[in-house]
Parts: sequence; structure tokens; C-alpha cells
Amino acid sequence: MLGYRLRDLERGALERVADGLYALRRYLLDQPLFTSTILPAIPRPLRWTMRKAYLMPADVIEKAVGRRAAMVPPRSQMFVGSVEDFERSGELLTTRLIDLAGLTPGSSVLDVGCGIGRLAVALTRRLGPDGTYEGLDIVPPGIEWCRQNITARHPNFRFTLAEVFNGEYNPHGRVHPSEYQLPYADATFDLVVLTSVFTHMLPGDMEHYVDEIARVLKPGGRCFATYSLLDPQSRRLMESGRSDTRFKHAMGPCAVVDEKVPELAVAYDEDYVRDVFARRGLSTDGGIHYGTWSGRETSGRSTGLSQDIVLAVRAAA
Repeated sequence: MLGYRLRDLERGALERVADGLYALRRYLLDQPLFTSTILPAIPRPLRWTMRKAYLMPADVIEKAVGRRAAMVPPRSQMFVGSVEDFERSGELLTTRLIDLAGLTPGSSVLDVGCGIGRLAVALTRRLGPDGTYEGLDIVPPGIEWCRQNITARHPNFRFTLAEVFNGEYNPHGRVHPSEYQLPYADATFDLVVLTSVFTHMLPGDMEHYVDEIARVLKPGGRCFATYSLLDPQSRRLMESGRSDTRFKHAMGPCAVVDEKVPELAVAYDEDYVRDVFARRGLSTDGGIHYGTWSGRETSGRSTGLSQDIVLAVRAAA
């Protein structure tokens, strides 16, 4: 009995260490000085190495205590989003897709910037046999993990690697974003999802992607995309220091955190974003839902997400 008790104490201590690592990381990412000044000053290769090294002890602990679920990737392999609530945040996003974008068990879904499967894992519990999922990303390890761990269990979930250049996530990409064509036929999808994609993409490239989204959406289909939107209120909150991130460098219709690697974090003028979608036949009327990034007092109550949501609808035939 004493032996079991000691093992329980050891397990609890290890779990507290892992939780502490997550808590410290979360605290740092909530500090504008860290996200907007310190982090951009660290060279990209070192920044990514430090991220992996910092999270590796938590991986070892979770494996030792059997805490990680089978379809949750190692934390040190995650390269976007929160690392400690992979499943919860995926479920939250799925709920928003149902509530705001009309996701059904039979939907055909394209997830641009699918990462390492956060949304895909959640959708395996929501899409039925008539539903389809296509995941697309520019980071090879993420696509490989998804193929081995998701497609192997759910053949209607497929993943494609896009060899697209991005200064932060794929600096060795062979194709410029403004030249990349989504590898899908016209009018294929009921729903196109982009979470934390346009927050790492510059205007010309973003506009080209919206062109492609309009092409692959079915008439009446919807695009659910997250942004950091700039309007008078979010600008005032940034200037007062209440926002999570400070976009200090203006670049035409957008602003960035770091001029050297602008794709690290990009914010857009809201009116410009509306116009970009409208010129492609995608209506955003009533489709702006603000997140918490800017520090809005009432933001996040309807979405629970940090970034702002733009919901655009393609006109029915």
C-alpha cells in the first residue's frame, strides 16, 4: 500500500511539473513585451529550437504517467496554437463551426493550415461517413503525423503538404504563396476553414488565397477565417497596452510585429478585409465576431477564441 502511495505522489509531482511548464509558457505569451519585442528579436531557428526543447520535458512526463491520449501529438511537435489544451481547443473550434458556419455530419471540409491535426481530431467525432475532410499545411512534420495517426484510422480524412514559402513556418518553401493553386477542383467544398493562417500572411498572398477559396467553395458555401482585425477600437486598445500583441509596423492595409520576419504576426484593417472578400463574391455581412486578442471588454463571449472570426458566404447559384 505504501508503495502505491509513493508512486501516486511521484506521479502527482511529475504532473505538476508539466502543468507548471505550460503555465509559465502561457503567462509569457500573454505579455505584450514578450510577444511583440523579445520573441521577434530571437532568430527564427533558435526560436523554434527553444520551443521544442522547452516542451520536451513535458512530453517525457506525460508519456511516463500515461497522460497523453492516442490522437494527441507530442507537445514539442506542435507548432501552432495552445499546447496544453489540444483536444479542448479543437472541440471549441468545432462547436463554433457548427454554430456559425453550419457544419453538419455530411459537410465537405477544407482545412487550410491544418497544422498537426487540432481541428481534424475533433472532426473525427463530428463528421459522418458522408462527410469528407481535406487538410492542407506547409509544415512537413505536421502533415506526416496527421497521415500516420488520423488517416490511418479515418480514411475520409486526407492531408496534403503544400510546398509554399512562409518566412516563419516554411522559409525553404519552393512556391510563393501568390502563385500557389489549391489542389482541388472548382466548387468542391461546403466549408473552408483557416485558423491562424491570414495572421501569418501578407496582403498580396492573402488576396490570392481568397481567390482560391472562392473558386473551391460550392455556391452557398462558407469560409471561416480568423484574423487580427484593426479598427478604431482595437487600435486604441493596442496603444493603451491592453492588447495581447502590438502590431507596431504599418505595411499598407496591414501591420506587423516584426519587419524582418513580417509573417511572424500580421493584423489587417477590417474594412480592407471586408472589401477583399466582397470583390470575390463572398459576403461578410453580419459575419464578424471579435476575439480577445485586442483586449475588448465584451470580446470572446460569443466565440471563446483569441483571434477575430470573419465568416464569408459565397452567393448561391
